[in-house]
Amino acid sequence: MTSALSFSNDRPLTHRDEDRLNRAGFADRIAAVLAALPEGSGIVIGIYGPWGDGKTTVLNLLRANLARNDAMVVRDFNPWRLADDDSIFRGFFSILAEAIGVSLSTTLEEATAGAKWWARRLRWVTKPLGQFSKTAETADGLLASFGEIARKGDSVRLEQLRNRIVTLLNGTKTRVVILIDDLDRLDKQETHTLFRLIKACADFPNVCYVLAFDDTVVSKAIGERYGGSDEPAGRSFLEKIIQVPLQLPAAAREDLRSLCFARVDRALVAAGIELTKNQVGEFVASFDRGASIRLTTPRAANRFGNGLMFALPSLVGETNPVDHLLVEALRAFFPEVYEVVRDNHADFSGVEENVPGNGDQTPRGAQLLEPVLKTMPQDHSDAVKALIIDLFPRLSGAYGHSGYGSDWLSSWSDGQRICAPEYCPRYFTYSVPRDDVPDSEVTAILDVARGGDGESLDGRLVSQLHGPKAGRLIEKLRAVEKTVNPIAAETLAVALSKTGNAIPNPHAFFAVAEPPTQAAILISNLLKRINHPASRVAAGRRVLDAAEPLWFGAECLRWMHVTDEPEKDASNTFTSEETAELRFALVHRIKSRAADGAPLFDPDVPQEAALLFEWWRAEGREPVQDHLVRVFTTDPKQITKFFLSQASTLWGSGSATPEVGDLGADQLKNIDLVIDVSLLADLVRSHCAGNFEESEWHSDRDRPPEERLAEQFMYVFNKRKKDKAAPDSNGQVEVAVSEAESGPDVVDPKP
Repeated sequence: MTSALSFSNDRPLTHRDEDRLNRAGFADRIAAVLAALPEGSGIVIGIYGPWGDGKTTVLNLLRANLARNDAMVVRDFNPWRLADDDSIFRGFFSILAEAIGVSLSTTLEEATAGAKWWARRLRWVTKPLGQFSKTAETADGLLASFGEIARKGDSVRLEQLRNRIVTLLNGTKTRVVILIDDLDRLDKQETHTLFRLIKACADFPNVCYVLAFDDTVVSKAIGERYGGSDEPAGRSFLEKIIQVPLQLPAAAREDLRSLCFARVDRALVAAGIELTKNQVGEFVASFDRGASIRLTTPRAANRFGNGLMFALPSLVGETNPVDHLLVEALRAFFPEVYEVVRDNHADFSGVEENVPGNGDQTPRGAQLLEPVLKTMPQDHSDAVKALIIDLFPRLSGAYGHSGYGSDWLSSWSDGQRICAPEYCPRYFTYSVPRDDVPDSEVTAILDVARGGDGESLDGRLVSQLHGPKAGRLIEKLRAVEKTVNPIAAETLAVALSKTGNAIPNPHAFFAVAEPPTQAAILISNLLKRINHPASRVAAGRRVLDAAEPLWFGAECLRWMHVTDEPEKDASNTFTSEETAELRFALVHRIKSRAADGAPLFDPDVPQEAALLFEWWRAEGREPVQDHLVRVFTTDPKQITKFFLSQASTLWGSGSATPEVGDLGADQLKNIDLVIDVSLLADLVRSHCAGNFEESEWHSDRDRPPEERLAEQFMYVFNKRKKDKAAPDSNGQVEVAVSEAESGPDVVDPKP
């Protein structure tokens, strides 16, 4: 059961008891320095560190420390939240004035006379805006507005204001501390404006500034404003303002690791996932070999944890939890690598196949990664390779380790590994693909089957047996067929037998790999789970009684007994005698359907004709022949449809659609099993058009197959009468018909 999701909002810490990276000690030292300054002195302290390293946390802890000191007045100024230079200008002096507790206004008495003078004197603060900024006109506009306000009210002359502030500050024991954060988020102009203001006010007595920013980012921004136009020039400028530059102490690696794993634990708990001891070991070892090299800030740990909080719940039970943790680590710490893998995951999952003639045997996945790895330091590149090998063993050979063959695919699939091709897409879509079946659904199907609720089971199966999902469900059930509970096995076998109409039945070159045949094999193997022979036969009878459509029952029967070789008897679900008993049960249904007028063959459903041959196997040719003669005389068009159902199938190179093949000696033998070909020849002469007395073998694909097949049948039949060799279905004269009449086992009937 999942719990409420708890994302880390990346909010800086505010309480000492939350400090896991020992930032409090650093903040305490800064507070002690500020408290120990001589009376009347001020200072500008800079706290340097990259984004996400905890600078704001240090300011929060510093503020909390100073708040306990009555001799300190602490104020925050965050220029990033202000819209432009003018807002920064006003906001800065407003905060400063409020902290000092001095009004910037006096009475009306000197307003009009002194307005222009004040404006002139104030330009020593704002003039740099005009020199180094495109917003100088805005600053001049501010001064013009100031003159207009001065004429209507009263404003303090700048020099008098400075003297008044200095006098007041020298006369108090209270120290003002201005905390300024997020300077590194300002644009270049705003950065320049703020530092000019700080420089102008840095010598106020008893006023201290603590600035937190990424010194590299700010130096580059300021550097473009000064001579060198680069980072060193910016640093030179900072040295004139920052009196005490402090690099934020690097968090101890173990502290960051502990924080990161705490975020992992929180995400696992929220998703309701509990790792085994071995899984914990696998994750920690892989994380330390790979992702940990880029775990350098608390923010990185939080971002990784948030990614897990989002990704894990949607695929609980559908992916390998260790692989899911690691691929999210790849995304969080090596996003440039993750993008390559995500966009080309088929080149990373599975195993590498050696293609003859391919001069470059380097796996394509490794080739795709190479340009990215070249941009990294060697230790980072090695870390990526270690993580990739753990996730995708296919590339292990490319990185100096042993390779993996196709014999590993089954175990990877059983483990829901990302390296299993059928599971890999899930890790990048945060869901089970639409053409796949959730493992949780397979588990639910088996649970329902174990409970014996056939009606509920029917609904669950039909909801999944459509489109590509049908083959995937059958594949997943086949993966567990040898471990299914016997009670569940019978319930599931019977339920599956009812779903033949729902299972896609495409024309296919290799029909045994298609869903109907695989479902029939699954049913046979499920019945094999029933130990008691009589119970197993009874279950097989229920399967054949329930099978729909009827041809699917014949397909199931076909796989219940697959060989008469004694040494291979273990492959059979039923003995020959048991199979014969089951066949009679199926034939009872076949005869009932024939009585209703069904022809028992269909050119569009190749398996339908198997009903004729199962009937023949049970009762011989005579009753089947009577049925066919009745069908053909009632509707002569059924003759050519029968030929179409018996003809071979041709697959053109690169074609996904089969063509109607030919009727040769093989097909003639099969047809003769269910109807005397002499009798059928008479029916052809009576009801079909064509040259049948002097027929020749034609394999002209431009002719309608109905005409071509009827003439081919008559040609082969006439050759048979003359006891000469007849063409096989490929048009080759190879089989002497007289030698091919040894019995029904020579050529298998076409199902």
